[in-house]
Amino acid sequence: MKLCLPPSPQARGISQSEHTMTRNLDPKTAYRTLERYQVVDVREPEEWAEGVLPGAVRLPLSTLEARAALELERERPVLLYCRSGNRSQEALKTLLALGYRKVWHLEGGIKAWRETGIPCASPT
Repeated sequence: MKLCLPPSPQARGISQSEHTMTRNLDPKTAYRTLERYQVVDVREPEEWAEGVLPGAVRLPLSTLEARAALELERERPVLLYCRSGNRSQEALKTLLALGYRKVWHLEGGIKAWRETGIPCASPT
């Protein structure tokens, strides 16, 4: 019986140093530096009513790989977030595999953002 293992980071075009590099931003740091990033909400549409980060582009994780090149500037830093941080970590791996190198994710997601007391924007 053959085991099907996921491709290594190197096989996906990600160097070991990029794979192991910490790419987390805590909510307070993210808030102070938000204008530097293309902010990307990787939650699904039904979750957006809970609030969004100011200026966020909405690219659900389920469509990120197909839409990233159309929606994101490759050389500009990207900050990804979801509800709790799990999907944004997956999105980070996806963007690294697609050749984006300036990618971070919001540690703890929008949940941690709100718990810090930082306001969210209303989805429009």
